[in-house]
Amino acid sequence: RLFVRVLVITPWQVRIIQYDRAGALYSHLFDYHSDPNILIKFVVGLASAREADLGLDTSILWGTRDGRKTPGIIMTQDRITRLWSFYRMHKVMPFINSSGICDRGTRMWHVSDWEGRALVLKDAWSTEHMGPPEYVYLKKARGVQGVQQLVDYEDRAGQFNGEIRLIRPRATTDHLEAFTNKSFQRVVTVLYGAPIKAFTDELTFLMAMYDAVRAHCNLLKKGVLHCDISTGNILFGEPGKTLRPGSCGILIDLDYAVEYDHAAGPFMSTRAVGTAFYNSIILLRGLYARYKPAHDYIDDLESFYYILVELIFGRFSKTETGDCMSQWESDDAAWAASAKEWFLQRPLNLMDIPDFWSWECRWMMVAMHKFIGQLVMAKRAIVGDMESEWSLEAMAKLHEKRRWHYSIFSRMIWRVIRS
Repeated sequence: RLFVRVLVITPWQVRIIQYDRAGALYSHLFDYHSDPNILIKFVVGLASAREADLGLDTSILWGTRDGRKTPGIIMTQDRITRLWSFYRMHKVMPFINSSGICDRGTRMWHVSDWEGRALVLKDAWSTEHMGPPEYVYLKKARGVQGVQQLVDYEDRAGQFNGEIRLIRPRATTDHLEAFTNKSFQRVVTVLYGAPIKAFTDELTFLMAMYDAVRAHCNLLKKGVLHCDISTGNILFGEPGKTLRPGSCGILIDLDYAVEYDHAAGPFMSTRAVGTAFYNSIILLRGLYARYKPAHDYIDDLESFYYILVELIFGRFSKTETGDCMSQWESDDAAWAASAKEWFLQRPLNLMDIPDFWSWECRWMMVAMHKFIGQLVMAKRAIVGDMESEWSLEAMAKLHEKRRWHYSIFSRMIWRVIRS
């Protein structure tokens, strides 16, 4: 459903309310006893035989059996050729269905094309202030090993029922303009395996992590920074296929990605995205700071390390580190940042790491803990408390070492894999 319109009727008055992905919009209360035509118009309008007028997405066609809804077909239309592509739904209900009114309205289905290839279809509403929609970055990521691959997409910006501003009536007062315009996009991508949390052995886990880090580096070379590194956004490779280096771990979900131009140098930004538990210390500290640095690759490398910490410490043993991690997803960003600072500033003891993991893996964590701690300190030394201007030139010099930073991080993982 793209929007919903309902009537609220009292014994004397009537009002129409519209719910869409920008919130709710309601009319004045009308006295239908003195003006019965207004009630008739409302009822006739809401009883339209055109499904599009009722807010239904006409590109989704359901099947029926014994009077019950069954999986049907979801279509995408090419904006240039106007030709339709058809995808068979596996189940009626999407496996992800965001129910919040004012959020992105993300819905995801398992589908297959007419050749039987297993795919994932995703619907979502994007906002202009968050940058280009996801398919723009997925197009740039075509051919990048270890990154989610785009099969098809549809952008309904500027079309009827494709933008909030075209769904809502023309503003008659100033307050009607106070909403966030959003546009509808649909993307179809390759189906991959389970999230990295579902690993069953050390080698599989580390190979997936290695591939995801390398994919992140290669994506950055294409001018795209992911900005939302989390366990939910790293999947194992395609089910049923022989997994080779480069395809064991797949980086998905470019909803919050940004264009990243190293030649333009670092800059400051008020944009705040990502999954709180994995957010970097500086992103958390700078949430309300005056001179907050823009999200960069160092923030994402720190997030990759937090994934390793979570899965290595949090799954098999009750540890002091595990207790500390419980504070990382605090609603208080400053408290979460302090907990992460406490963790990174103290040495990581080899014997603190659960003995499920190999000695090589444990040594990797000790070395990586030191490396990430030093990298965060180097960046923190540049930005300070972010309440006064800091040197963009100094940050640019730090960013010039990005290939070395990626190399150190990924080699630590690769040494354990080879052993």
